[in-house]
Amino acid sequence: MSTPATEQSIRLQAEEQFRLFADFIPQLVWFTDPTGSHTYFNQRWTDYTGYTLEDSVGPDMWNNLLHPDDQQRARQVWGHSLATGEFYEIEYRFKSKDGGYRWFLGQAQPQYNEDGTIKQWFGTCTDIQEQKETEFALRNREQELERAYADLEVKVTFRNLELEREVQSLRQQLEK
Repeated sequence: MSTPATEQSIRLQAEEQFRLFADFIPQLVWFTDPTGSHTYFNQRWTDYTGYTLEDSVGPDMWNNLLHPDDQQRARQVWGHSLATGEFYEIEYRFKSKDGGYRWFLGQAQPQYNEDGTIKQWFGTCTDIQEQKETEFALRNREQELERAYADLEVKVTFRNLELEREVQSLRQQLEK
């Protein structure tokens, strides 16, 4: 049978192990209360954004660090997840402490109480900047190829018309 002191020691050890793990993984890790107000960020969050936990907690602080073009969509998607309890997933750009933006995949899963209500949300933001750059490069290359194909198609059409005129001209000359 464990004593309260032993349980406290186990709890503290588990918290220490969790924090070590959360700071070790390459994702930005965060928790919110059931209303979406942030209650925890790992060290990677602080290292990337330059914001301390005290600067970051609250209901909408994270959205201020998003690219302006992503803020409204992020509010809508997060609001939907908070209202429905559905898994949260979104791609958006976060501002770093140096002022630049990088693409992240944000995901969160609710944890439920025994009565079925949401106790808190666990989330991560995974840096996907390289994947987005590859995606944009592929999209640009695809557009270039489509333009080149369209140009080629126009050139072939004009060349066919020229050849048809030459054939008609030769036929007329032969008929004389």
